Amino acid sequence: MESKFKDIYIGKLIQQKVDERGISYAEFARQIHCARTSLYHIFNSKNIDVERLLLISEVLQYNFIEEVYLRKLKSTDENIPCIVIPFKEKGIDTSQLPNELLEWLKQQLL
Repeated sequence: MESKFKDIYIGKLIQQKVDERGISYAEFARQIHCARTSLYHIFNSKNIDVERLLLISEVLQYNFIEEVYLRKLKSTDENIPCIVIPFKEKGIDTSQLPNELLEWLKQQLL
């Protein structure tokens, strides 16, 4: 089974939130009790220690666990809209497709 979390790069999300808040990297490093040079390791990390993530969440006033991990965990492929395209022996049976989709397909193909 493939992990739902494989595409989450937490370091990039942290860096984005730091930039959005307008906090200097030196000040952010001081607030999370690490060297400024260590920030680049955090920003490039896919994984992070939960205790550190909780501290970062507090400093940035953004709940990474709830907003990122829990939301991703709750999401399922069922939330992704899809259309089943029926096939006949020698082609697609378009009689069951919505007109809007047929028009869009025609535009894309022409």
